[in-house]
Amino acid sequence: MGILYDLVKEAKGNTEYETKIIRRFEPKIRKSLYLTRLENRDDLEQELKIKLIRYVRDYSLENVPGLFDEKKQ
Repeated sequence: MGILYDLVKEAKGNTEYETKIIRRFEPKIRKSLYLTRLENRDDLEQELKIKLIRYVRDYSLENVPGLFDEKKQ
């Protein structure tokens, strides 16, 4: 499967992989932060990283639809 899928799968039991996921999304986070005021960027960056970790921890890998599941709908 994809690299991100594998990182999320490994992050379920290891916080080291959570750090790798954050590093993978850092360019997007930083690019998005340019749209905000300078004084808010540090706090917003921290909040985005916390939200990303929560999504990774709460994401259910068992409910990911496969190709044939999508075709039936």
